[in-house]
Amino acid sequence: MKRGMTTTGIALASVLLMPGCAKLAPQEAFEDVAFNVEGRIGKQVQWDMGTEDDLAARAAVRSLLSRQLTPASAVQIALLNNRSLQASYADVGIAQANLVQAGLLRNPVFDGAVTWFNDAGSTPNFAFGVAWSFVDLFRRPKRKAVARSALEEAKLDVARRVLVHAADTHAALIDYVAARQEVHLFRTVVRSARASVDAAAALRKAGNFTELQFEQNQSFLTSAKLEQAQSEARSDEAREKLNILMGLTGKQTSWSAAGQLPDIPRNAVNPRNVERRAVEVSLEIAAARQKLVTLGRQFRLVRKESLLPDVDGGVEYDREVEVERDEDTGAKKKDFRKSFGPTFGIEIPIFDHGQARKAGALLKIRQAEDTLWALAVQVRSAARLSLARYKSTRSTLTYYRKAVLPQAERVLKGMQRGYNAMQESIFQLIAARRQQILAGRQLIQARRAHWIAYVRFQQLMRGSMPGGADTGAADVAAMADAGSGGGH
Repeated sequence: MKRGMTTTGIALASVLLMPGCAKLAPQEAFEDVAFNVEGRIGKQVQWDMGTEDDLAARAAVRSLLSRQLTPASAVQIALLNNRSLQASYADVGIAQANLVQAGLLRNPVFDGAVTWFNDAGSTPNFAFGVAWSFVDLFRRPKRKAVARSALEEAKLDVARRVLVHAADTHAALIDYVAARQEVHLFRTVVRSARASVDAAAALRKAGNFTELQFEQNQSFLTSAKLEQAQSEARSDEAREKLNILMGLTGKQTSWSAAGQLPDIPRNAVNPRNVERRAVEVSLEIAAARQKLVTLGRQFRLVRKESLLPDVDGGVEYDREVEVERDEDTGAKKKDFRKSFGPTFGIEIPIFDHGQARKAGALLKIRQAEDTLWALAVQVRSAARLSLARYKSTRSTLTYYRKAVLPQAERVLKGMQRGYNAMQESIFQLIAARRQQILAGRQLIQARRAHWIAYVRFQQLMRGSMPGGADTGAADVAAMADAGSGGGH
């Protein structure tokens, strides 16, 4: 027998389908993300979908690139222009489409059959039916609740990715500017070393310089050139990393940036209640909480599905042909019989009572709870560590600026005076030069490390965990170890 639904059921379903057809509006859902991001970092994000606003955003990118890059402009370019970030925005649209899908009722199923008797000229039999699962009507609110919570998860996750990308772009610009400072440092060293070699060559020609003294000056110039080449390679790598983060290619990559890193104001960081503040604004924690909401709604949906097995109802129309022969003439006589009536089908929960699905849903909830607690511990630890790293790098920068570099410069000046008075050797003078260069490079790396620590602290205080460990402090320590060995 074919299954279907009654005329009343069809009318009811038609009425219910009308409000269920929710609007597909991914751009409206994304506006929540844009509002969240702007409130946290003061930057605009635009999902490029070919609108007039998108054309204005592209024009803004061109305008920003025409001027010297600042951290603010580099971050804004990255948020508007990076295609990988643009691709992540689609997650919000996909989640919004899933919400619309969850609000739609299942389509009715139409089936039918046409059969013939095996004798020639027979009239076909018809059977048609329409069926609809009306239990789906009761599951629809729960499905929508799950999808709505999943949409909120997607919004939080995309906003988190935007904040991470913004901080990574800021840090990349810092790396590039620091690398350019090193290039400038070693270019100055090479010019000075070349002048020393020229002077040594003249003194050697006059017989006032030994061959060994000349080779010592030449060796210093060679090592300075090598350091300059290596610093330029690091600068090129830092620039390309920044190009990728900003999504630049072709002529767009001809931008310029500041020549040195400024100092960070002393009151730029608020050290009070950093753990509480980090937890309150954390998008990771907010997303984990929303995940718990989603899982709770999924469990309620699973429980309802277990309590309400599938029930289909509908209507069937059947027309059968009966053929009889007249006893006198032998002629065939056809008689049509028609039937019309309701049908139904119900799932019998004999083997599957939904116990496994409910147990799995509960375990996912417990797993999410543990994940949330672990995440809160990580955020609190990151807050303490970020603040400690910021304070440490500030102290290190102050030490290099006020003690290490001035001392190295005083030693070099004193060594130069002693060498001019023929009291110190060329070897000691070159060693003092190397130490002064090392101190200058350490000062650059100390300022870089301090800026990176500041950016990562601000990233955490605005709602996202730093993506990875930065090596600025380690670079300074490594150079200090190298300098203690007397070489550079």
